Order: sequence, then structure tokens, then C-alpha cells
Amino acid sequence: MRNPKILVLDRADTLAEQVRAVADDIRPRPDVTPCTRVGSVGDVLTEEGPFDVLIAGPSLGTRAGLARLEVIHDELPGMSVLLAFNRRPEARLREIVRTGAIDLLQLPAKDEELRESVERAVELSSQQRSTAPATAAAGAGSSVGRVFTTSSATGGCGKTFYATNLAYFLTHYTGKRTCIVDLDLQFGEVSTALRLRPRFTIFDALQRDEENESELAEHIEEYMVKHDTGIYLLPAPKDPSEADRITPPDVTRIIEAIRTRFDYVIVDTPAALTEIVLAAFDLSDELFTLATLDLPSVRNMGVFLNTLDKLKIPSEHVQLILNKAEKDVGIDIEQITKLFPQGFMSVLPYAKEVSKSINVGMPVMAFNPNAEVSRRITSGLRSYLPEDVRERVPEMNSNSHNGFLGRIFRRSAVATNSNA
Repeated sequence: MRNPKILVLDRADTLAEQVRAVADDIRPRPDVTPCTRVGSVGDVLTEEGPFDVLIAGPSLGTRAGLARLEVIHDELPGMSVLLAFNRRPEARLREIVRTGAIDLLQLPAKDEELRESVERAVELSSQQRSTAPATAAAGAGSSVGRVFTTSSATGGCGKTFYATNLAYFLTHYTGKRTCIVDLDLQFGEVSTALRLRPRFTIFDALQRDEENESELAEHIEEYMVKHDTGIYLLPAPKDPSEADRITPPDVTRIIEAIRTRFDYVIVDTPAALTEIVLAAFDLSDELFTLATLDLPSVRNMGVFLNTLDKLKIPSEHVQLILNKAEKDVGIDIEQITKLFPQGFMSVLPYAKEVSKSINVGMPVMAFNPNAEVSRRITSGLRSYLPEDVRERVPEMNSNSHNGFLGRIFRRSAVATNSNA
């Protein structure tokens, strides 16, 4: 007989440590696996499961977190769910019930209370497993698409530009299915940037009001529009007032549905840290954060990154991109890079080709693949390709990044000295 397996899902590891401690007094002793990245829980369930008990920590106490747990429970009903929150979630009772939770613990909890709750959960899971028919776990435990999200602290940094080119890059080099979700719900611009005229939007898809999540996934493509490059798009609402009727759990449902049908999901977000945006962050494998070469944008990026750190979003999965870099703007690029020791994944030059590509409704990488901005996007994203594909993509010189910046600011320095 195998030892029970417990998965602790929370951005912090404090709860997992306490569960490990009380597990020493339970026989047979459960194996405890922590998962601090909500977006990767599907991979953990697939690669390290099956689990008998899922313990959800305080970071799942949002409506988006509860919606995530509901999806997991629907796909893995034999796994007992415990909720361990600092305070009661700001959600309706039925949203809590739908997670399938058998207990709700108030943190901080005493060891004895936690141990008794875990023992009951393990016993219940064992009973359910012995009476339930043998079925293959699907959904949360099956292979799902990767989620990449573009973000910024200020508007005008090029999130939509980067999202469309990221989608094209993945589609072009891998041949796999890629979908953009426009989460700038009030003023989404992806359909405009690609010159598409969508008939339906994310709001229409949510009006189906399906009880079964698999039904939403089955019909989700009916609400999308396809670009000539092969990219799919689920557009933002046509009427900004419809944005207020879309909730964080709705975002969770939509992204979960799409990632069962597509290999890559690109989420374009507004310049804000709303519950809607945080719901997307929770499901993201990688977060691309953009700034431009001006003081407000750089300052706000620092504040943005500090906030992400407080939210326990791992910094190794946050990639920084400096966009629209040009000379003679009064900022020393070396000073900017010193402010962000993690470094910039890409520094993209200001390029007229970008404006031209948007005016014809094409990602710049498709419109002008030999442009410097296109080559720099390719160089930055190359590591996200499968190994066998990566070998076929030319790698830029490792010093070319500094060479480009050096050329910009060397010219600026020369001009300054000549005017002295």
C-alpha cells in the first residue's frame, strides 16, 4: 500500500512546512509536495500525481483562485480538497462549495487541528478511491498549453505589439496552435493591430453560461477570429461597459478552456494590477513586463516588480523588456540597467517598421523579418522554442545587445562633446 500523497498549493511555503511537520504524526506518513506556482499546478498533478489531498493556501482565497480549484475538483473529484485561509474568501458560498472542499481551516491553525483535518481528508479520499470506478484523470492533470502574459505598469509600452509578435514567433517556428486573449477588456487593441473584424468577443463566449467546463472548451473556438498568419484571437468586448460584467473567475474559466485546445496562450493585459489581471498572472508560465526609455515608465516598472514580489510571483518567471530604445532621450542606459539587476531579456530599438506593420495589420516579424527589431525579438525568445526547433533559429552574437546600445549612446556622447 502506497503512502498518501498531499499537494500544498500556495505562493508561500509556510503552510507546506507546517503540513510536513504534522505529517510526522500521521500513519502511514503522507508524502508532502509543495507547489508555489499556481500556474504550474497542472504539470505537478500530471508529473507527480495522483494526489490524495490538495491543501489550498491563502493565495487561493480570491474568486479567481476558487475558480481554479473548482476546475481541478471537476477533473479530479477523488482528491480531497482543504481550504486553509487567513480570512473567509470574498466570494459567494456556492463558489466555495464548488471547490469540493471538505474543510475550511482558519490560519494560523494549531498543529493538532491541522493534523486532524489532514487525517480526515486522507481517509475520505481513500474511501472515494475504493468506491469510484477507475477513470483516467483529465483536464488539470492532462497536458495543457503554456500561458505567456504581457504586462506593464504604464500604457504605451508596446504590450500589444509584443503579444502579437510573440504569438507569431511561436506559430511560425513551431507550427503549433497559438491563441491571443485580449484582456484589456475596456479598450483592447489586438483586433485593431491585426486589422481583424471579429464577430464575437470574450463577453459572448461567457454568455454560454455552461455548467460543464468541457462544454466551454468544446465551443470556445466559435468565438475566435483567425489571422492570416495562423494566429487565433479571442477579442476584448466591443462595448467597454461589458468589461464590468467579466469577473476574475470568468478569466480563469476562459484561459483554462483555451489552454486545453491550444499549445500556446498569449494573454495581453492592460496597464493595471486588477483582480482580472492577477487572475491571468496566476495561470501564467511566463510574464513579460515592458517599459520604455523614460523616467515614469522605468520608475513604475520598479514599483510593479516590487508588487509582484509581495504577491509571491517568482522573479525567475518574470522577463523584462525595454522597448522603443533610442538615442538623445536624456537617459543613460547603463544607469537604467543597474536599477534592475535581473537584466533585460531584450532591448528593442524604436523602429518605423513597427508602425508600418501595424498599419497593414501584421506583426513586424512577419512584415519585415530582417528588421533589427525583428531580429532582437527572435534572439530574446529563442530559448522558449523546443530544442530541436531552436537549433534551426540563428542566434545573434551575445555582444550585439551591448553593441546596439553602445552605438546609440556613443553617438549621443559624440554629439554632446561636439556641442561643448
